Amino acid sequence: MHSTDYTTPDRHSRSRLDLAIEACWLGALALVPIAFSGPDLVVLFLQPKDFVLHLAALLIVSLWAFEWALSTYRPQADLASCSGARRWLGRNPARWALAAAAGYGLAAILSTLFSASPAVSLWGRDFAALGYDLYSVLSFLVIFFAIAVRVRSENQVRRVLWVIAGAGAVTGAYGVSQHLGWDPIGNGAGDARVFSTFANPIFFGSYLLMSTVVTLGLALDRKRGERRWQLPIVVLLLGVQLAAMWFTGSRGPWLGLVFGLTAFAGLGALTLGRARMAQAGAVITVAVVLAVLVVRIPIEAAEGETRGFGSIAAVTDPTSGTLGRRTDIWRGSLRLLDSWEEQSSRSAASGALRPIFGLGPDMFFYSYPLVADPQDGVVVVAHAHSYPLQVLLELGGLGLFALAGLVASVSLAGYVVLRRGAKRRDTWFTLAMVAIIATLLGRSVEQVVGVARVGDLVPFWALLGLAVAVYGIGRDSPPEAGETSASSAARHGNRRAANRRIVMLASAGAVAVAAVVLFVARDVQMLRAGIVAADGFDRAADGDRTEAIRLLQRAADIAPDVQQYHVWAGELLIEEARAQTNPVVAMRLLAEAYDTFIEYETRDPVAFTTQLRIGLAETELVNRGDNFRLADLVDRSVRVADGMRAYPA
Repeated sequence: MHSTDYTTPDRHSRSRLDLAIEACWLGALALVPIAFSGPDLVVLFLQPKDFVLHLAALLIVSLWAFEWALSTYRPQADLASCSGARRWLGRNPARWALAAAAGYGLAAILSTLFSASPAVSLWGRDFAALGYDLYSVLSFLVIFFAIAVRVRSENQVRRVLWVIAGAGAVTGAYGVSQHLGWDPIGNGAGDARVFSTFANPIFFGSYLLMSTVVTLGLALDRKRGERRWQLPIVVLLLGVQLAAMWFTGSRGPWLGLVFGLTAFAGLGALTLGRARMAQAGAVITVAVVLAVLVVRIPIEAAEGETRGFGSIAAVTDPTSGTLGRRTDIWRGSLRLLDSWEEQSSRSAASGALRPIFGLGPDMFFYSYPLVADPQDGVVVVAHAHSYPLQVLLELGGLGLFALAGLVASVSLAGYVVLRRGAKRRDTWFTLAMVAIIATLLGRSVEQVVGVARVGDLVPFWALLGLAVAVYGIGRDSPPEAGETSASSAARHGNRRAANRRIVMLASAGAVAVAAVVLFVARDVQMLRAGIVAADGFDRAADGDRTEAIRLLQRAADIAPDVQQYHVWAGELLIEEARAQTNPVVAMRLLAEAYDTFIEYETRDPVAFTTQLRIGLAETELVNRGDNFRLADLVDRSVRVADGMRAYPA
């Protein structure tokens, strides 16, 4: 590593745009894990996470565009030619990682273009749990690239890690409070397995495994100097996260955490020295003791029984299933790799491209029922329960190859930093890289059999970018964004440079306008619809079914891409029709329910839930004498049965 001192404050020498961009990624890292919907805000629990993610990504893109337009520095690398690209890549694993991440984004875009339903792949299928749609994938990549190429100092590295650790502590404390029976803003009080702000214990555990290892790394940071009071606070935060992890009862995240801590110990022993590792052992020991004290607090259950230690081995999760259930999912997924079956008919050429480009983002859901073993009920599996397998199925061999290249490049960058650090034994960047690589290793083990969501994908991509940045800080870097070279400054006043500046500013303005339009048209409208739908549920709870129907239909009009609003409104109409004594009114309500379901069919013709509800409305109408719909009911039933072969119910 170079001997340059990176510990000096970096804010005074940076532009306002640069600081604003950093504030955006720090805001995303802080708010995405914490954000969720309370019972009276919006209906979809995780929707605020998507809102924050997309807002941060679009702000970064807009600000970066203006910074580029105002900067007189331009990179000299010729990336348009193969020889220029090879020279730029060189033997620099950080640049390899950037290229692989760009390839991953390209694979997602091409997969969306070749998808059987490009609109679904672009915006997402289930707005209650996004993360694999193209919009979100590109947002993750924006945060990755921003951190990878813009983090240039020790202080910036430290801020990223502290925000991840802080968000883990906040969500962990909230999870502990849920276990203790106190949840004033949600509905998780007293649950056997806490989910905090993540809607699912496994997603919560996936985040905690990353934040816990990062927190352990920060406990060894000697930047504290004489402020020794910080160490007990860090240990307390670590203990809270360990206790919350226990209360999740999630085996996959626990396995990842154990592996991550083991990797931290192994890498630290090789690079940080005995004194640091002895301190790490003391910190984790005290944190475990604190966690045990919290776990041992007796809690009165509703039946009057006390709850103490949980049993992870006894936990079953209906959303992810036991190991046997996952094996069943993997077996069906492997069959899908062989057949690449789809709901809609495709040309032979397009089918031949499936191994390269995959089924398309969020399209696994539609193909799995065609190849799986017979399943109970009608809840369709939406994820292969293995992140690499999910990427392979939805983004094809191109997407998996790019992801593997990114992981390999980051691993190599980490190896180089740690090998250099082993010679010095006491550098901040060595400690930071130990924490980052150990966290990513634990995360990788967990995701081999896990399901990722927005809340834990944001820190995952941020840590990948941070590993690239830490490697790059130790090398000679190109001039910073906004830096003015002597030659460009000399040309700044001529007419050609002025005209170019105008074009660049106009382009940046167009990017910003497009970002605002996209955010308002998609995310703001989605949030508005969620608020209206929440009011509709309140009216339904109060017994005002008519007003509830009106509000849910209004939500569907505002956000027509959200299947749930159409389904809920139509179901209430069917309930109202069944309660009617006037047959004419009942038929009118059933026809309105049918039309409500049909509105969503134009967006997603093979959505199983909508198709089943359309069949239900048609069945009610036929039973009441509307025989004109009989033929369509029969045809639709056959199509649904053919499309859901694995679901005999």
